[in-house]
Amino acid sequence: MTLFRLTLKSIQSRQWISLLLMGSIALSVMLLIGVQNIQLSAKKGFSRSISGSDLIVGARSGDIQLLLYTVFRKGTPIANMSWDSFLDIQSMRSVKWAVPISLGDSLNGFPVLGTSMDYFKYFRYGQKKKLAIQSGRLFNDNDEVVMGAAVAKALGVNLNETVHLSHGIARSNLPVHRRHAFKIVGILNPTGTPVDQTVHVAIEAMTALHSTAALDEVPPPATITGAFVGLTAKPMIFSVKNTITQWEKEPLMAIIPGVALSQLWGIMAPIEDAFFVVTILVMLISFIGLLIVLLMALQQRQKELAILRALGASPLQLAMTLVFESIAMTGGGILLGGGLIALAHMVLSPIITATIGLDLIIGIQSLTDIGILLGIMVSAAIVSLIPAGLMYKKSQTVSMCVA
Repeated sequence: MTLFRLTLKSIQSRQWISLLLMGSIALSVMLLIGVQNIQLSAKKGFSRSISGSDLIVGARSGDIQLLLYTVFRKGTPIANMSWDSFLDIQSMRSVKWAVPISLGDSLNGFPVLGTSMDYFKYFRYGQKKKLAIQSGRLFNDNDEVVMGAAVAKALGVNLNETVHLSHGIARSNLPVHRRHAFKIVGILNPTGTPVDQTVHVAIEAMTALHSTAALDEVPPPATITGAFVGLTAKPMIFSVKNTITQWEKEPLMAIIPGVALSQLWGIMAPIEDAFFVVTILVMLISFIGLLIVLLMALQQRQKELAILRALGASPLQLAMTLVFESIAMTGGGILLGGGLIALAHMVLSPIITATIGLDLIIGIQSLTDIGILLGIMVSAAIVSLIPAGLMYKKSQTVSMCVA
């Protein structure tokens, strides 16, 4: 208890310097754990964006490119696949279901997805969760749309309102399809996936938008962007994949979503490592600051040392006060950093979710995070051993009387 009191008295005597140091450590912890949380949130968000689909089919390009524009609505396809090929794939004996998707239009910057009712029946996200309606219903006609939760919230639209879609995916200066008006008939539950950022229409409506036909004429689509495919048995994945890759009618490809995601994380690995290195350097700077503060305090405590020695404090006890002081300030910095992370989550999470559809995961999420915090505490204790050793030597030579 004596050492604890001495530690508190020492920190209080330099409270402003101690607070600044704890603030520096807090920012370092915020950056370190925050970066880890963002990376984990991104990985979980990407991984939960599609589940239950065994293959994604589209025009031949690259695995990651096909994944990005069909699942995450990022980028543009270099070509489309024909509707006839989709029907042939759908009728394959090993195929249980196939859902067509058509992209290329938007509503105020949000992508429009043309699909069939099978999309709502078979598409899964997260732990194989089905899409559910928050309010309204699914579309029944070609002049109806179903909004993702984030789209409806961002645009401030309600059921039964009318919207006009635009040709292209930019946020401004796009030609608007004025000939065709769509009524909002449903809003989906939030999913934390790109579905929230998407406007859903019947695939026939997408075809009508780019022709002179009326929406109620239901023209058959000539081409589509791609398709999500579910198989009758998992062992058939590679067989069906090879069949589609060797498709004779046109150059197609089929990817396994999980494999494509692994390739994406492989590309992102160097960036993650770079962020981690930068964060470690920031933490190192904080520890250097801690060491400087302790050494400066040591130079100013000659008289204090003599008084404490006169009161019976041993050299080891005096040295341990610096170690405890370092651990206490670091612990305070970690707690403050945790508070800053929670505050940043409250402020930034709604903005990030609304803009990119990423649900931030904040807090201690893994043993790695616990190991990082323990490593910070241990590092602080190790850093304090340098001034603690110097104090031990000085206290041995200090006179037992106050000068």
